[in-house]
Amino acid sequence: TIYDYKVDPKTGDFVTWESLVDPFTYAKDVPFFNLIVPTIDSTRVKFILRAQMDGGYHVLLGGNSGVGKTVIVQDYLGQAGEQYVHQTKSCSAQTSSRALQAFFEEKLEKIRKNLLGPPSGKTFIFFVDDLNMPLKEFYGAQPPIELLRQIINVKDDRN
Repeated sequence: TIYDYKVDPKTGDFVTWESLVDPFTYAKDVPFFNLIVPTIDSTRVKFILRAQMDGGYHVLLGGNSGVGKTVIVQDYLGQAGEQYVHQTKSCSAQTSSRALQAFFEEKLEKIRKNLLGPPSGKTFIFFVDDLNMPLKEFYGAQPPIELLRQIINVKDDRN
């Protein structure tokens, strides 16, 4: 199918995702739970993540439980490069919008009196895991998710 191929930007030819999967080499000194075996799906997801991040877009990665979304994103963040600074927040039923706001504010640097931003020359990537976990209020709202929506909807030169 068309999903088995991507266009090679150098040649303009179609190449299979399978040919782009990095070979796996086992390292005895790495703990078992830190081993990441590259697959076609993880290669696709990392490609999309890199394309979206390099384009300055926000990314929402969805999928079934236990398919490795968190591991793939954390592996990508570990290899993202020096132009990026990243931080991870795992949501739970107890995550409040105040706690989420404090998480963002403590990781950013003060640029001016009322303006926060990443370190100079860097792009900050915030990875929010388990986004659906915050407890719903009486009327069905989830304030931490509303705070994220508000942050994403603010359009300026830093977002």
